[in-house]
Amino acid sequence: MCAILVFLPLPFGAVDERTIFLFEAATAILFGMYVWGRRPEKSSEESGGDSVGAARVSDESRRPKKRRVPWVLKALLAVFGAILALQLVPLPDAVLEILSPRTFAIYDRLIAAGIAGGAAGGNTLSFSPALSSYEVFKYLCYFLFGYLVLKCVRTRKKTEIFVLAVLAGGLFQSFYGLAEYFGGTGRIFGYKNAAYAESAFGTFINRNHFAGFLEMIFPLSVGYLLAKADFFTMKKGLPLRRRIVWFGQERLQRALVFGLVPVIIGLGIVYSKSRSGIIIFFVTVFLISIALSLGGGKREEKGTRERKIIRASRTIALVVIFSSAFVGLRPVIERFSIEMLKREGRPAIYKNTLDLISDYPLFGTGTGTYVNSYTHYDRLSTPGITDHAHSDYLEILAETGIIGGTAAIAAALAALGYLFSRWLRRSDYFLKGILLGCMGGIAAILIHSLSDFNLRIPANAVYFVTFYALSFRIAAGEARSAGRGPGAGSIKKQ
Repeated sequence: MCAILVFLPLPFGAVDERTIFLFEAATAILFGMYVWGRRPEKSSEESGGDSVGAARVSDESRRPKKRRVPWVLKALLAVFGAILALQLVPLPDAVLEILSPRTFAIYDRLIAAGIAGGAAGGNTLSFSPALSSYEVFKYLCYFLFGYLVLKCVRTRKKTEIFVLAVLAGGLFQSFYGLAEYFGGTGRIFGYKNAAYAESAFGTFINRNHFAGFLEMIFPLSVGYLLAKADFFTMKKGLPLRRRIVWFGQERLQRALVFGLVPVIIGLGIVYSKSRSGIIIFFVTVFLISIALSLGGGKREEKGTRERKIIRASRTIALVVIFSSAFVGLRPVIERFSIEMLKREGRPAIYKNTLDLISDYPLFGTGTGTYVNSYTHYDRLSTPGITDHAHSDYLEILAETGIIGGTAAIAAALAALGYLFSRWLRRSDYFLKGILLGCMGGIAAILIHSLSDFNLRIPANAVYFVTFYALSFRIAAGEARSAGRGPGAGSIKKQ
């Protein structure tokens, strides 16, 4: 799984069909291996054997079961999944006319004009069942990958290795993007990306998706830095000599090295020249500071801890700003000009998409069919093909309707709220730092999704699901350890 996370973004952010197929195949193989690996434990338990696997399963079965995922989230995800399935089911004309009158009217006109023939079993809510099936299978693979993360990353050591793999992927993207930008080549492994030659874009075609990728990893790099630096344990009022000894410890020397990671990733975001990316970078720093000011812990150390973390977050932001100013910020500032904003025409796309949603309010046009359905609403005849709404929220509402889209959006936001409530109760500072970073990455991409389609890029979507899965694993560890003594829980200290 670590290899998938590192290599998946390399071929143009995994938008290539071959890369998507390889990801789906690898996920299916890993899931099959996971299922196969659990068979001996189950069979041993059923046969009453005294193997180690059977004893472990029996021991776990005696523990009080805790829900890792709240039932509300399960219900919302079930509604979303049901809508995806319903869109692929052929429906009688009478039923289709009730569920989606606009869809029925279009099918009726196409059949009357001889352009399409009536399907024997009826027509589907989706305009293109083939495209919808393709998207649904991709969503299923995202879910399975997240499920594997949830089930397999069970110890502190595995968690740290997993986090380091994510940071390695982000660090490479930022380094490579900055090297190509300042080198003036503007290439992706030999491919000349002429459209964004004046920006850093890593191995992504679109600089906004590159910025979105780094936005998720930047908070995790900060959370990992705080976890490794162990800011919370230094006592207040230590004499200067003791402070020097403290900062001379090996763990803080390593932390200083890890402090370069968020700085390099932050520079990558700035020189992507993505307006949303730059704004969200500073919003993320602000949100991390606010979250830490609300975090729990020992009361007598709370004020000291807050000041330390706020200073650390502020220092990272200032280092990124001054480093950017040293090499030149003028091209970045020009991206915020009024002329540039008017030229992109996103407000018109948003308005047209809202009209599309109003015509297919309940069940949408079908998952993955935005590119087909939008052409009827493009009144300005935008050059090229508008295949995405430049807003993940509007696009999912257009494709899955208000029912499915609202369920998916509500699930994402409710899950983040649940994770934050669990984070406030964490007592393990290392895992608390990692969970904070994951939540920050999730929040960053959810904000960016207001003005872009980052979650339609497979690499970003996989990381998004991974962050949620890892967060729930850490949160579940704290929930299960309650009442079983310190150190117990699903995230074991190994």
